[in-house]
Amino acid sequence: MVRDTCSNTSRSGSRILNVISVTTLASFLTGLNARLAVVGLPVIASALNANVDTMLWIIQGYMFGSTIIQLIIGRLSDLYGRVRLFNLGFLIFICAAIIAGFAPNPYILIIARIIQGVGGALLMTLSVTILTDNVPRNSLATWLGINQVAWRVGAVAGLSLSGIIIDFMGWRWIYLIYVPIGFIFYLWGMHTLRESYKPEEKPKIDIGGFTLFTAFLTSILLSLTMFTFGSRYIQIASILLVTSLILLAIFVLWEIRILQPALDLRLFKIWQFTGGITAQLLYSIGFGAFSTLLVLYLEIVRGFSATSSGLLIVPFEASYLVFGVLGGRLSDKYGYIPITVIGLISSATAFLGLSTINPSSNINMIILYEVIFGFGTGLFLSPNTSSIMTSVPAGKRGVASSLRSISANIGMLLSLNVAILSMVQYIPYDVASKLISSKGVEDLDGYTLTDLSNAITRSFAIQALAMLTAIPFSLSRAIKKGKAEIE
Repeated sequence: MVRDTCSNTSRSGSRILNVISVTTLASFLTGLNARLAVVGLPVIASALNANVDTMLWIIQGYMFGSTIIQLIIGRLSDLYGRVRLFNLGFLIFICAAIIAGFAPNPYILIIARIIQGVGGALLMTLSVTILTDNVPRNSLATWLGINQVAWRVGAVAGLSLSGIIIDFMGWRWIYLIYVPIGFIFYLWGMHTLRESYKPEEKPKIDIGGFTLFTAFLTSILLSLTMFTFGSRYIQIASILLVTSLILLAIFVLWEIRILQPALDLRLFKIWQFTGGITAQLLYSIGFGAFSTLLVLYLEIVRGFSATSSGLLIVPFEASYLVFGVLGGRLSDKYGYIPITVIGLISSATAFLGLSTINPSSNINMIILYEVIFGFGTGLFLSPNTSSIMTSVPAGKRGVASSLRSISANIGMLLSLNVAILSMVQYIPYDVASKLISSKGVEDLDGYTLTDLSNAITRSFAIQALAMLTAIPFSLSRAIKKGKAEIE
């Protein structure tokens, strides 16, 4: 009897380790993707003759594809299996990387990035869901922290390798490198993962909700893109903005009324969930444009090479590697609220520091701000994710994970657009395009590198404000919880 118990325990431990290994590799792959592409932006822009709006869409195309598919990932995983869909994510990611690597123009690259975003969303969202299904609750935050640290390890590798890949292999290998790596990870996932969750009934796909949400997100992103063009397009941009809000309202009404909605909006009645989702959204508005802005500052304003710029962003990622695991452990021990609030305050402080830099700022100060930001990110992300996932019933975790990812992606999309909008308030659109593509930097129509630096750093100030506004939502979960217990 004792022998059987030990054997079962051993098999259970082995199964959990297999799950952790595959989800960790998936996080590593998506982290690698996030940083390889960002550091190479100026080179890609120059090679493909891209202007500021097409470059914006190369960045946000990935998040756009990721966000729209999030809406139905939960339902799709219940229909076809979480593990099967997770492994499909590897194949989609690899195929899109091949298209991106051979893209003849920025528009094909944007399409490839949208497809790649779909694959990346399957990997990231379902890795969290699969972990939550298989890992004991009392250690979930720790393992989620390690999962997110794996993303950062991939990001560090991306930052370290990006310049080398660009200099010796060309920018196309920023995408083609995923093909052999992704295929190896896919084979490991097929070999090790097994389904552990079976829904009681097969749900229906909410095609109407998916269509409305996709139309809403497309409208608002096109609107924000056109606002960057200036007064010539302000009318059509305004029409698109109003249209997006109408579509959002229709989407909410649709989701409330149908029997099997893409998003179960009843989850928002759970304040621990709602507060965490809102805090995630606001944090992402602050976080989303960080790497892009810092790369532009380092490569354009300061004149560093792609290799040097990548290495100079490593301190942030390294800091997160340390404090990402620590944040999960502290949350398991002391609760998520104090840890997430400390993380938000630290992150906002770092961004306020970055909002003061100029073309002659000491690089060591910038590195210090990065380390503080990594500390704050580590303390906020994994505890907040854990609080969101454990606040809902097991059968709703797929939907909860999708909502969490949607809030993060929408926040990052808004962050990129707000950053560009902020920049073009201080420098003309044409100058911004020259800035992004590294063309004509010596001829900026009377504008200097100081003006460009100011445009970038003002965006950091806006991001700091977004992070500060997330604090009340994290704190209020303690108040709401207390009232619920009394009642």
